[in-house]
Amino acid sequence: MKLLVIINSSILWSLYIENKVLVIIGTLLLLFLVSIIFRIGKKRKSKGKDEEVVRPITDITGTNQEQLEALNRDLKPFGFAYDETQDIFYSLMDSWQRKFGYFRLYDEACATFSMIIDCEPIYFRYKGLKWMIEFWKGQYGMTTGGEVGIYYSSGPDLNIPGVFNGTFYNCVKDEHRINMSFAFHKNGELMFTRSDYHWWLTGFKLAEFSHPAELTMDIILDLYDREMAEAFVDGLIEAGYSESEYAIRGRRVFVHFDKPHTQQPFTRNSITEYLMQRNNKSFCDAYNYLTESYVNTLDKLAYVKLKSPHMYNQIVRMGKPQQIFDAYDSVKGYLDKQNINKEE
Repeated sequence: MKLLVIINSSILWSLYIENKVLVIIGTLLLLFLVSIIFRIGKKRKSKGKDEEVVRPITDITGTNQEQLEALNRDLKPFGFAYDETQDIFYSLMDSWQRKFGYFRLYDEACATFSMIIDCEPIYFRYKGLKWMIEFWKGQYGMTTGGEVGIYYSSGPDLNIPGVFNGTFYNCVKDEHRINMSFAFHKNGELMFTRSDYHWWLTGFKLAEFSHPAELTMDIILDLYDREMAEAFVDGLIEAGYSESEYAIRGRRVFVHFDKPHTQQPFTRNSITEYLMQRNNKSFCDAYNYLTESYVNTLDKLAYVKLKSPHMYNQIVRMGKPQQIFDAYDSVKGYLDKQNINKEE
């Protein structure tokens, strides 16, 4: 039974990787195959525990530190690292995502890549520039997690017929990063905390399946000064936040992010959410079943890397995939032209 699940899960993950945008037919096929696997598993389990074959720990080689170093080497090209103390994944300071900035098309693409997440951009002006601080939380494929990012724009809005009409934001430079932190809760229970001097603070829990409505974030932002804090609070109010959802103390702002107030991406409709979440849960269940003989994540991932490379490769490509940032190509020429005009 264990071998059957490994073989079938590898096939499922191959299909998942090859199909960059999951169509309805493909999703239903995946769900059908996964349901067959688990039905077979349940039937065999019902025949008695004696038939279970427990994988020996000797399948996994290397010390805990060696496994951690190997995992972080695999994660680094994709912009992430693993925190063993909290059993979470987080984004690196100089991840490749930093050069792509932010604009709305990124959020619009998320649902089509199995990321069912709440998006909350807060817009404000400060020192003659346009600023945007955005919060995200929800299900990112096989992980449950959240993000906070800070961005700015010094150029005019883009108006590209048939492509995009709005503001493109740059990720802040090192000297403009801020101290930010958040406590991440699921159904009122604390899952993890994150705190750093950063431009993009994140945390992701592997093989945890959640609906965005189950998740909340209590966020603290240390902005540059009181003027910036007040401008950001004005953005919160304009977005629809009430006084019970935020507080300001000098240049520090506290935000409780629960139900988003801003308009969510059009691609995240009831049909897309239902199908993608069914798909996400199936893969979380498959991972948990494959690794049930192991206790910690390092052993689990070492085993998956050995027995199901396709699944492992998809796991280390966590967060927002490269394909989401393909939208950058549609505006790059216009951004380059703006930069040339500025220099002139």
